Amino acid sequence: MTHLSQAQIAYYQKNGFIFPVGVFSEKATAKLRNHLEQAESKAKPGMKQATRKHLLITHAWAWDLVHDHRIVDPISDVLGPNVLLWSMDWFIKEPGPSFVSYHQDATYWGLYPHHVATAWIALSDAGPMTGPMKFIPESHKGPLYEQDDTFEGNNLLSRGQHVKTEVNEKDSILATLSPGEMSIHDVRTIHGSGPNTTTDRRIGMALRYCATNVKQTKTDRDRAILVAGEDHYQHFEMIPRPIRDMNDKALSLAHCHSQTRTKALMDTD
Repeated sequence: MTHLSQAQIAYYQKNGFIFPVGVFSEKATAKLRNHLEQAESKAKPGMKQATRKHLLITHAWAWDLVHDHRIVDPISDVLGPNVLLWSMDWFIKEPGPSFVSYHQDATYWGLYPHHVATAWIALSDAGPMTGPMKFIPESHKGPLYEQDDTFEGNNLLSRGQHVKTEVNEKDSILATLSPGEMSIHDVRTIHGSGPNTTTDRRIGMALRYCATNVKQTKTDRDRAILVAGEDHYQHFEMIPRPIRDMNDKALSLAHCHSQTRTKALMDTD
């Protein structure tokens, strides 16, 4: 059974997140981690982050992955039957002081209406000592706050953005995950994470999905992938499945996509 139960859907609607949701077996999770780390090992110096961001454009396994019904079915339960994949990102927290400040994704992604959810899938242990995500329950029902760009040195967010409101740490829920499990959170939910105090890297794959009625408000040119249902709105150009991994056409599209999205959105996370 890959769909959420009614109780899980109700919990998500009330709190703005749900976890843990079982997705992949230990063997399948290890295979995905191997795919990622092989791509990282082949990246040019200084290009690991860009390589990870563009895997769904340049590698068939990543394009196929975002369609996997074990991910898409729960996402469809909270977004509806017609769903696009907007982006793939990776939050890799090496052992050390790196953290993610409390923020709301909706503030700077440019996607509206806010029928958007992130599936965050653990490819390594995301236990209490690894710096797992922390959610503020019901914050998705409140205001969309402005955010300070702090540019803190150890902050994994591109600008160190932090919501301009007081966040009570006692209210936070620690979203611990085992390898192969995922959490889902609403685009307006306030969330962050602490440092990884273990000896292994904490690997989280963040897949950002939206309903097909969502539009990019910051640029007329943005790309997505239809993963469920039908797209009657056609607000996005579709990303094709790469014929071969790292072929010239896919690499050219990845470069173009990077320039367009970075310029329009001032980077994401």
